[in-house]
Amino acid sequence: LTKVIIVDIVAYIFDLILLDTAIIITPILVYLLYTAYIKVIAQKEEKLIFTTIIFLQIYLIYKYSVPLNNKVPLLIVDIPLLLSYYKKNKTLSVLISIINIIYYYLFYENHLIILVVEYIIYFWISINEKHIEKQIIYFWIIKLIFLTYYKYDTILEILIISPASIFTVYLLKKSEELLNIHYKLKKIEKEKQMHVSLFKITHEIKNPIAVCKGYLDMYDENNIEKTKKYIPIIKEEIDRVLILLEDFLSMNKQKINKDILDINMLLEDVIKSMYILFKNKHIKIENKVSEDEVYINADYNRLTQVFINILKNSVEALENKKNKTIKIWTEISKNNIKIYIKDNGTGMKKETLEKIKEPFYTTKQKGTGLGVSLSNEIIKAHDGKMKYKSKQNEYTLVTILLPLEKAI
Repeated sequence: LTKVIIVDIVAYIFDLILLDTAIIITPILVYLLYTAYIKVIAQKEEKLIFTTIIFLQIYLIYKYSVPLNNKVPLLIVDIPLLLSYYKKNKTLSVLISIINIIYYYLFYENHLIILVVEYIIYFWISINEKHIEKQIIYFWIIKLIFLTYYKYDTILEILIISPASIFTVYLLKKSEELLNIHYKLKKIEKEKQMHVSLFKITHEIKNPIAVCKGYLDMYDENNIEKTKKYIPIIKEEIDRVLILLEDFLSMNKQKINKDILDINMLLEDVIKSMYILFKNKHIKIENKVSEDEVYINADYNRLTQVFINILKNSVEALENKKNKTIKIWTEISKNNIKIYIKDNGTGMKKETLEKIKEPFYTTKQKGTGLGVSLSNEIIKAHDGKMKYKSKQNEYTLVTILLPLEKAI
């Protein structure tokens, strides 16, 4: 019989602990989940939500919590107060203190002044003690002293409630730390994307501006023939700059506006636009692009951007070479067209070749490492592939595969 009674008592205590834990933890979890869901939360709104959750917690405590012994007060009512101390919310702390003083006064039916002094001491400790763990320890020591004064034997309750309060505050603290880390990582990622966009715009805008500068340097307002020839090219390059700026302002993934176009004609336009650069650098162009019409569904400006970037890299690779040559040719393969661009420049090491498409990877002193990466993104957006093959001090071959437009 004695064993049965002991088992019943233990089960009763266990049930009460589980109930109190659920009452305390559930509102906190709701608060944390809501904070995690919205990720970024205004400070004022967070205070309002936390205050609401704490009062919900207090309501659940008074509604459903039961003391281990009806002759002792419900000590769990002090946990919301400790949470308000942790959040350093003085207004909330004062309100909860008043609620608790009223509760204990109704329970004891006297000692009002002593209760007020007791909670003033708690409040003073919360202000002067920075570490919440020490605040909790001091709180329950002082609580035990005052309960002894009130002639209540609550050692068992304190042994249960004090670890529960420490656990609750620890859970809230660690969860908020994880949320803050998550928020900071998100912020870093956002800043990284901002830097990537800045690098992209500064890197890619150089090419059309350089072309414009080259033609403007040779521009002669008295030469009508050159004016007719150069102005359309300069206008096209300015349009390309405007498209790049539009992408930067949108801060989204690059837009691909596809239309049916002749890829061979596009390549011819690119070569013509860079003719002056090739001439000034004494580079021989072996243009073997077919004059036949080959149609693909693509974005004219984006692909132009890709080919200009590849040719510009070839020009830079030929800087210290004597017989500078760039070969360009195409090949039809099943439902695809392959565009080959080969230079006899410095080539690349195996390590460089493996990392060439990685963002920010560059071997250039003033490079951003985004040209090839951006070009690769554009080709992928066209359902194509871009491959690099190179041998140091001999050559670099870029192969671009794009799907042909299917005949109707």
